[in-house]
Amino acid sequence: MVREPAVAIERQAKAHAAAHTDEAARLRTLSMRERGELIESACEAAAVIYRGRLAAGLPVAERDPWPASTWEFLKKHAARVRAQAAD
Repeated sequence: MVREPAVAIERQAKAHAAAHTDEAARLRTLSMRERGELIESACEAAAVIYRGRLAAGLPVAERDPWPASTWEFLKKHAARVRAQAAD
């Protein structure tokens, strides 16, 4: 048994951060097609989960609107992709 919970929690937090960093690095190596397939898969999984929620009688989920910063990012990204496609 761990005698100092704060030490154990700190160790777990560091391990989680390291795993997150490794996963982010791995995702950066994916091609745009692979990233798209990953996003599509995540969306399909979310749809299955949502259909399950509805089938279980849970209420319709109310979504929060995306913040303005997200819209700005998407606009800039779309413009960049269009410019690259035009080249």
